[in-house]
Order: sequence, then C-alpha cells, then structure tokens
Amino acid sequence: MNSYDNFFKSFDIDEFDFYEWGISATIFPDISDIEKEWEKLKYRLFHDQDVYIRGYGRDAHGTNLFFELHKYIFNNSHVNKDRTNNLQPTKLIEGMTKLRKNKEIFNYQISHIWGHTKNALLFTAPWNICYTPKIIDPFTGHEAVGRYPDEYKCFFLSETFSKYKDFISDYNNILLEYHVKEKIIEYVNSLRGRIDEKTLTRFLSDAIDEFSPIVST
Repeated sequence: MNSYDNFFKSFDIDEFDFYEWGISATIFPDISDIEKEWEKLKYRLFHDQDVYIRGYGRDAHGTNLFFELHKYIFNNSHVNKDRTNNLQPTKLIEGMTKLRKNKEIFNYQISHIWGHTKNALLFTAPWNICYTPKIIDPFTGHEAVGRYPDEYKCFFLSETFSKYKDFISDYNNILLEYHVKEKIIEYVNSLRGRIDEKTLTRFLSDAIDEFSPIVST
C-alpha cells in the first residue's frame, strides 16, 4: 500500500499535473538578484572574506576538516559554521524575494536544490535555494521513497538545471580551475598518520561528493 497512490486516486489527480503544480508553486529569486549575489559570494570566497557552511559530523565535531579544506583549496581562512544551519540561506532568500516565512508566505520550506551544504560555494549560492511548498517538500528530500518522489526529483532537477545552467556552468568551471578534486585528495593524504583511517575515508568520500560537479539528470 502506498499513501501517494491512495491520495492521487481518491482525488482523481494526475501525478504529473501535481509535479507541474509543485514547480509552478515553488518560489525562486529573480535572476538579476541571483547574478548579483552569486558574484558577491564568489568575491568573498576568493578574497578571504566571511563565507558559511553547515556543520559536519556528529554534533558538528568534524566541521574543522571542511574549514581547513576550504583554506587548502581557496586560501580562505574565514569559513564559518552557520549558527542555525539555515540562518544565512534564510537571510539571503528573504533579502532577494522580500518574502518571509509566516509573515508574507505560509507553509513554505527553504530548500537547497542540489544540497552540497558543506561547500561554501553552494551553501549560500542564490541559485541553489528556493521556497518549496511544504506539501511538495517531502518529494524533494529523503522523507518519501518510491516512484513518485523519484519522478518528481528528476522533473524538478531537470527544470532547475535548465533555469540555472549558466550559473551551474560557472560553478563547474571553478571546480576545474581550482583543481578541486585533486586538492581534496592531496589534503586528505596530508592528514594521514594524524587522523584515523576510518574518519579519513569517510571524509574523503563526503568531501568529493560535496564538491562534485552539478550535472543534468
């Protein structure tokens, strides 16, 4: 038994109509605002100014590994852990859209489209965040499983990839320009003998994933 099957059948809803509604009801910032904020974010990261990521590991005890990784790759020693794990993206999207949850809009969730929240380029990338209707939000994360969330995620990511392809190309080029994957491996190798291998193996996998290119689905 699948509750989504029951829902769509009971209300005679075509699932693809529901998916299209989910996209149309999602609130994205204006492209002009995204362009400005993306340039500001890159400038801060590349000029050793304050940027933010989410905490890493149990109770965020491993976050320092990502701090030092950013310093190794981008020579930035001002990477900070977001105080609430969502404060900076919230401030950013509120500033761009002039909409606040439970003030101007209700029952919306701030979502990271592609995740990568331990990556300072993407945690507050203005093209990586949106307001998602709470009724559709489970389809975008790990809460729901099966055909419907898989189909919606594919549909959603395809639409947003097309919408933001120029920004994505810019991001992917930065990964190449800074030899990010190679530097992740170099950084992890420099820690051998100082940190246990199990921790390093997990961190290497997580770091490569956090800084992986964004590709079309």
